[in-house]
Amino acid sequence: MKKINQILVAIDRSAMAAEALKRAISIAKEKDAQLIIMHVIEPSFVESPFVHAIDEDAIKKQLIEQIDQLNSEADLKYILFVESGSSAASITLKAQKTKADLLVIGTHGKDDIKSNYFGSTTLKIIQNTHIPVLIVKNETKNMYEKMLAPTNLSDYSKESILFANILFNTPSMKYLYAFVTVDELQALRYRISSEQKDQFKEELLSDAKTALEIFIKKIGEGEMALIGYRASINEDLLEYIIKDKSDLLVLGSKGVGNLNSFVFGSTASYLVQSSPIDVLVYVPAST
Repeated sequence: MKKINQILVAIDRSAMAAEALKRAISIAKEKDAQLIIMHVIEPSFVESPFVHAIDEDAIKKQLIEQIDQLNSEADLKYILFVESGSSAASITLKAQKTKADLLVIGTHGKDDIKSNYFGSTTLKIIQNTHIPVLIVKNETKNMYEKMLAPTNLSDYSKESILFANILFNTPSMKYLYAFVTVDELQALRYRISSEQKDQFKEELLSDAKTALEIFIKKIGEGEMALIGYRASINEDLLEYIIKDKSDLLVLGSKGVGNLNSFVFGSTASYLVQSSPIDVLVYVPAST
């Protein structure tokens, strides 16, 4: 995978935007990458003679003051863009034009009228860009220490983990594999005895463990974790994420617009929005 040369961070006026900027600054410093900062001014949906024209120069001046304060220690050179338009479309286009290798945005993972980069806008950006997206949901203090990667053992899941290891080369990695338990099979097929159920459970667990071990051998060392789910993989995964105390969730994707992919399917969309920890979504370059 190529070197991280360009990092684009999209900011608004929210507190989490400031945390996203701090995270982008720390990564750019670590990777010796160009830092590009973007602020999008959403057009007003209500036209009124009482609504004053937006002063982009004044907004840019205020942003520079805030950025310089957060950047005082790192003292990185940066490029700032202030533009008007749709947040998702403008950010996606800027990522393409600047050939960014990573996009950083801040969000609480739920809709918030005070921010342009929350909820559905975040998902639109992920679905329409062709680069990895780091979603910052928490206060930025130190570099990540523990990464958790839910995996379906696919090639694109493998790529997401390899990219995460390149971007953050110090944290530990845990691989989380969810497999269907015998209870789900029983519900879908036919009644089975307790002895058969126990036997099926052991076989499914053994097969899942073997498959995960083979997967890990291809991408490097890491801790293993297995979840046998019955009905709701979304809730089971989220429960594990909350209890695990990792600080970065790593998700992979087949590609943009594929609704059957791990990222853009319901499970990953659910995790992107509901995860209490930061999320790195790896999107492979378009072909």
